[in-house]
Amino acid sequence: MHSDPAAAGRPALADRARRVFRIRRRIAATAVGAFALVWGLIAATGSLGSQATTTAATTTASSTRATTTGSSETSQSPADEQLPAVTTAQS
Repeated sequence: MHSDPAAAGRPALADRARRVFRIRRRIAATAVGAFALVWGLIAATGSLGSQATTTAATTTASSTRATTTGSSETSQSPADEQLPAVTTAQS
């Protein structure tokens, strides 16, 4: 009697399928972990770019100080000066 060659190859194919599944699962876990790490880093440092809030807060503080002193002349301190414009290189 001749043995069935397909039956002899099934365990090898099953082993290969298990290895491929484990590799794909590790890749997916690594991608999700890296995404979570980067997202947490951005959330912790707040480095998403814009500094409009800081400029608006400085301008509001200057206006409030001029109004509360009651004089038309206000002293200029380094904190009252406008910040230079920030330019970014974008493609």
